[in-house]
Amino acid sequence: MKRALLAVLVLALASAGALAAPSHGAPITKQNGKSPAFDTFTSICAVSGFAGYGLCGGDATRFTNVTGKMNAIQPKAGRYNLEFEFGNLTPGVEYRLWSTRDGRAFSEVGRMFASSSGKLEFKLESTAPAGLGFDLNTINGDIPVVTSWWSGQQLVLNADGTLRGAA
Repeated sequence: MKRALLAVLVLALASAGALAAPSHGAPITKQNGKSPAFDTFTSICAVSGFAGYGLCGGDATRFTNVTGKMNAIQPKAGRYNLEFEFGNLTPGVEYRLWSTRDGRAFSEVGRMFASSSGKLEFKLESTAPAGLGFDLNTINGDIPVVTSWWSGQQLVLNADGTLRGAA
């Protein structure tokens, strides 16, 4: 009888522990639009010294209507899923998203055509996101449209594990 009671007690405690354990499927951090790491990308034309560059034609306000944000999800310690959304792009035009740490070596995140509503999305997984900056370029001529790198908004890792663009 005592053995049976002890077995029931051990089983009950084990079940309670399993119920209290955190879900392994839930992200550690998620910046899901309420506090994205970037809530705006800067028009390359608005960056000091770039108004005469690429497609700007001397107009510092060119591409300021292009929207962009980056959400960060940390599904487990040391890994970040970065989700980029851009809008007000030219429908049907092909774009490429680049990442860089130093402005000399760039890695392609992806390339795709803007939808008929002028939107596109990219995803990037990183184990070392701090210091990364990004450029969204048109494929034709590979010319930047909006940037976080050239505007000094590289990713910074906060103490709580969330990411933000340097200000």
